Amino acid sequence: MLNQVKQILLLSMAVFVIFSGCSSGRFGVAKRRSGRLVVPAGVDSTVAMRADTLANDLFVSLLREQRSDRLKSAAKNKTSQSDTLWKYLSNDFGPEFEVSQQNKARAVEAFNKGAVSLQKLSQLDQGTQDALTKIKIEEYLKAAQMDFENAIVFNPFDLETRSWLARVYQSLAARFLDDKNHKKAVNVLENLLRIERGEHALFARLAETYYAIENWPAAHHGFQMAESVMRGAAGLDFSEEAVYGAEAPLDTAALFYYAYYQGDTEIKMHKAEKGLISLNRALKYAASEKERSDVLSYIDWIDWDDGNTRAVEKRDEYLALIDAGEYNKAAKGFLQLMPNLRTRRAADEVRWRLAVLEFQHLQRQNKGIDRLKDVIKFAAKDAAGAAVDTSYQRYFDSYGVMCHNLGLENIRKNRRFAFMYFQQAVAIQWENRAKSYLEIGKMSRNNPDVVIKNCESVLKQPDQLDSREQMQTYQLLVEALKRRGKFNEARRYYAAWMQLRNGTRRASR
Repeated sequence: MLNQVKQILLLSMAVFVIFSGCSSGRFGVAKRRSGRLVVPAGVDSTVAMRADTLANDLFVSLLREQRSDRLKSAAKNKTSQSDTLWKYLSNDFGPEFEVSQQNKARAVEAFNKGAVSLQKLSQLDQGTQDALTKIKIEEYLKAAQMDFENAIVFNPFDLETRSWLARVYQSLAARFLDDKNHKKAVNVLENLLRIERGEHALFARLAETYYAIENWPAAHHGFQMAESVMRGAAGLDFSEEAVYGAEAPLDTAALFYYAYYQGDTEIKMHKAEKGLISLNRALKYAASEKERSDVLSYIDWIDWDDGNTRAVEKRDEYLALIDAGEYNKAAKGFLQLMPNLRTRRAADEVRWRLAVLEFQHLQRQNKGIDRLKDVIKFAAKDAAGAAVDTSYQRYFDSYGVMCHNLGLENIRKNRRFAFMYFQQAVAIQWENRAKSYLEIGKMSRNNPDVVIKNCESVLKQPDQLDSREQMQTYQLLVEALKRRGKFNEARRYYAAWMQLRNGTRRASR
């Protein structure tokens, strides 16, 4: 189905072009014997040599000329066969045209051969595919193509054969990302729909083909028609249930599919409001949690900047550049994107991504942390300094890491700066806040009260520390409490330090 079409592997097909040469004469050319030039009577040797050199570029051997003639003849025959096929596929034959019984039989035989090839293909197409299997699949597809094309020539009125031929063209196009076969499939399906307009699956197949070549308006129209025909033809069947008055229900799986891809193509045409309506309609027909999740994720994607889908496409493009290591290009892209955003929420995300790029990859740490500081400053926070909007937590975590790391960098260079960075880090709730409290405690040994206050804050979040850091915290507390004469409390933390030390020793044995 279309999800498979969207996930095509990019393969390249080798194209073999046969160049044919021709000669305007076979006599008068200087001949060689045993590699020596033989000069005909009456010809100057200098002239003969010059003529012999030119002849290499002008003439071919009689054997090659005959081979070329055969190839041209075969090519003409194939062209004639192709013209006949497309004449029939385009319904370009008169009303007096009749199919003989013999040709009907030949058509059935060719159709059955094509069906056998597809059956073999389906068996191969399951499971892991090695290089040899892929070659066999291609062979079966091409064999099926040839057989269905022959069946059309024998009996151009057979709609089922046309439909299967279109499927084969689609499969070839999908497997090799081949526009030529996609266009063939479009032609077959368009002509087939001139005759048969009551099958919603044909409209869907045409829509899928247009989708694969990124003709979004045509794909959208096809999915719309598929749903419309499906609804219009509901109940118009001769099944046993219908005869007895029990009208068959609409296929909700197909309705989900048609509604979803109407929404998808509307989004690709940057019609966000219409796309959201279609996707919400698809949500009603979702039969599984995965389908619901897929639709809701898509809706979230559209809502990233209040329906500004061009902006979210650009965001994704720049994220791909980051994955490819193109950091400068991604940063430039984010800078250009910011003025085109509609919402503060989207702008904050882009500022965060740009700040991380600058800090981690572009050697612009000060610029990066300043940019992210503004995002944190204006973000809504609760009394404990945590982000009210949970989607902002990643910004708080990044800012905390930046502050903490710059604090560590400055401990030996500028202790005042280091202390400021650690203080800034503990001013907000981030994932490793306890580590910054610990660094403040280490730097505050001259003031026991400050040590006690910060180390007690550390112990409120012990899961953020490893065992070595926990032992450092207990040691700092014991030293500070002794200086304040609080020996009972110091003993309690000393016992915790001993227990942790002994446990660490046992674990290391």
